[in-house]
Amino acid sequence: MPETNIIKTPDMGQVNAVDFVEQFGYSLDKLKQALGITRAQPMKQGNTIQTYKFELDKPKNTEGVEIDPSTIGEGEDIPLTHVSRKKDREFTVGFRKYRKAVTIEEVQRVGYEMAVNKTDNEVRRAIQKDIRGDFFKYLASAPTDLGSVSGLQEGFGRAWGKLGSIFDDEDAGTIVFINPEDAGEYLGTAVISNGQSVGFGMTLLTGFTNVTVMINNSVPKGSFYATIKDNINLQYIDVNGESAKIFHNKQIITDETGLIALVKDDNTTNLSDQSTIYTGIALFAEVTDGVLKGTLAPKA
Repeated sequence: MPETNIIKTPDMGQVNAVDFVEQFGYSLDKLKQALGITRAQPMKQGNTIQTYKFELDKPKNTEGVEIDPSTIGEGEDIPLTHVSRKKDREFTVGFRKYRKAVTIEEVQRVGYEMAVNKTDNEVRRAIQKDIRGDFFKYLASAPTDLGSVSGLQEGFGRAWGKLGSIFDDEDAGTIVFINPEDAGEYLGTAVISNGQSVGFGMTLLTGFTNVTVMINNSVPKGSFYATIKDNINLQYIDVNGESAKIFHNKQIITDETGLIALVKDDNTTNLSDQSTIYTGIALFAEVTDGVLKGTLAPKA
C-alpha cells in the first residue's frame, strides 16, 4: 500500500492542468489591468455582443441649413445640438477549440513533461495570439481616420485631442497601440527596454503625458490605433455555464472566472494522451467610432 499523501502520476497531471488554466487567467488579468478593463462580462448563456456609435445632429434653420454658431446674436436663444448613442454592429462570440494528442511512444522518447505539459503551454500561447490578433483585426475594421502625422509624438497629441472631443472628456485615458519597429524608430531603444510585459505578447510603455502606449507586432508598421481605456471591453463565454453540461461524464479543469477549459483524456484505443481546450473571449471597442487610426508619414 502506498505511503499516505505520496504524489502519484495522476496527481501531477491534475496539478499541471490547473496550472495551465491559471497561467492563462493570470496573463489575461495583467492585460486587462494595462488596458484599463474593469468590467469583464461573462456570458452564462447566449453569445451576442452589441456595439454602438455616437451620432450628432447640428441645429438647422427653417430651410434645413446648418446654423453657424458664430451668427447667433446677442440675447438670442442658442439652438440645441443633439447627440445620440445608437446601435452599430452586432457580432457573436464563438468558441475557439483546440485539440492535441501525444502518443505513448513520444512520452517514452522525451518524457511526460516535454511531450504533454510543455506542448500544452505552446497551445496556450497560440490561443493568446489568436485572441490578440482578432482584437487588432477589430480595431482595423472601421476606424475613424486621423490622417497622416509626422511622428508618434504628434500622433499621440492628435489622438488625445480627437478622443477628448468624441467622448467629451479630456481625462478619459487615451491608449495608443503601435508597432515595435515604429516604437524603436521614433521613441528610441531606451524607452522600449524599460517597457513592461503585460501578457498576451503586449508591452506597456510609460512616461507619456495623458497617453498609455502599448506595442505589439499585430499593429501594421507605419500605422497606429487609439481609443480610450473605458471603451475597451472584454466579454467571454463562461465555460462553467451551459456549455459545461456537455462534458457531464468528464472532469473539466477551469479557472475561477470560467475563461478557459481544459479536458484531459487518456485514449486507450491508440495509447495517447489527449488535451481538448476551448475558450470564447472577445476584446472589442464598445463605441466603434471611438477607435482612431493614424498613419506615420515616411521620414524625409
